[in-house]
Amino acid sequence: MKKILLISIIALLCVSVPLAAGGRTESASALKTIRVAENVPGLITPGVWDGQAFTLNSSIYEYLVEVDAQDNSLKPVLATDWSTDDGTVWTFHLREGVRFHDGTPFDAWDVKFTLERTQDSAVGHLKKADFSVIKAIDVVDDHTVVVTLKERRPTCIMQMTDYNMAILSRHYDYTNLGERRPMGTGPFLFSQMVPKENALLVRNPDYWDPALPKVDRLEIYFISDLDAKVAMLEGGQVDVVPLISPVAAQRLAGNPDISVIAAYQEQRFIAMAVDRKPFDDNRVRLAFKYTMDPDILARSVAQTTVGDGFDYSETPILNSLPEFFDQGLRKRDIAKARSLLAEAGYPDGVSVDLYYASDHPYGKELSQTVAELAAPAGFSINLKGFTRDVYLSQYWLKVGFSITGWGGRIDPSILLSLAFHSQGPWNEAHLADPVVDSLIDRITGEADEQVRTGYYRELQQRFYQEGALVNIQVPKLVALSSRITDYRHPLTMIVQYKYADID
Repeated sequence: MKKILLISIIALLCVSVPLAAGGRTESASALKTIRVAENVPGLITPGVWDGQAFTLNSSIYEYLVEVDAQDNSLKPVLATDWSTDDGTVWTFHLREGVRFHDGTPFDAWDVKFTLERTQDSAVGHLKKADFSVIKAIDVVDDHTVVVTLKERRPTCIMQMTDYNMAILSRHYDYTNLGERRPMGTGPFLFSQMVPKENALLVRNPDYWDPALPKVDRLEIYFISDLDAKVAMLEGGQVDVVPLISPVAAQRLAGNPDISVIAAYQEQRFIAMAVDRKPFDDNRVRLAFKYTMDPDILARSVAQTTVGDGFDYSETPILNSLPEFFDQGLRKRDIAKARSLLAEAGYPDGVSVDLYYASDHPYGKELSQTVAELAAPAGFSINLKGFTRDVYLSQYWLKVGFSITGWGGRIDPSILLSLAFHSQGPWNEAHLADPVVDSLIDRITGEADEQVRTGYYRELQQRFYQEGALVNIQVPKLVALSSRITDYRHPLTMIVQYKYADID
């Protein structure tokens, strides 16, 4: 079946797709083109975007600021500079001479529209909770906007780097056109798309930085099968596969025409829903944690060792971030796990279904290893693997036990609010812990860095003792043709193709 799929994909790629621009047709071979094999996207309109197909959105849309892929510093994009008093009043000065792809000028009213849109109940914006703190948005002039918050948010600027906070045009109908014809201020224009199959983006000739982008086209192919994507890269049908597995990386290691880079660390949250059995009992959650062995996980999942591209914790904070509090690794103790299960009323063990994305790197290896590690303590884990698009649309957030891929955030409070606050839209563990809510609220509002660090420490101690997740941290491996230069992929996950070039 995979062989048939691959032959079909390659046949499709061999069909020349002409570029129509300004009433003329150019040969695709005469243009500098980067071809990308992406995941199959779900929703793509900013605000409800599920985080799939980053090549598409990160090339069409732009943000007030971007994150430097090397040092995680903030760089100006649509905002040229920004300032705040104590984190309550924020002033943004905006770039002049920028136009949206439909020709309308970008100005402060578009920023106001984008921020107000987060609170539009008809949108169902995934950042609604984070931006409900806005008290007023005042347009001083076309290129100056002042945002006043109800309370201090000293890291509010970091919220602007979330991939759902692309700046949108107040004149465009995103409700009806956002999924079919996305439109922003970015370096590439939307040209055409076959939903779930492919998309073509072309260079924005009116981009505000005349030196960018460096290539003429981005051809994006939406393919769920990882082996097919890697085979296409080996065969020269695509130039970039933005996410591969360690097994695929080993397969490509001897190919002089392909390089594999570790862009940053991703997270795989093993989440236990606290509102349903058996994980409504903390003793069961602890029992599961006592069955884990980070060294075995590192070897079987990522073919490495703990600390060498692979990290493990029981908190939502990346080990590589300064906010991480090292509480040491819980020692595997099967006898302790069995005892805890018995205390919780499961002397004969428990049977649970574990849902995961079977086509997402590390998914199969992680799920199988977890099941094997937990079995001696009495956990009978039934593996339920689905392609990532099916997993996210049909099972994620609805099941009691799951493995989900999460990108990091340069400010951990962004992820905490999304995934672990009782009001978070992506609360897959179904947490409703007033202690956790209070700590997240205090973290987001505290201006004193030392005090905020103390709150982070308390939060992580709470997760270690009563939390509902295990955090497996693995390298995000990107496979590139050796012809690609200056590929930038920061921790925000918003890949920056405007800098990339191809020989």
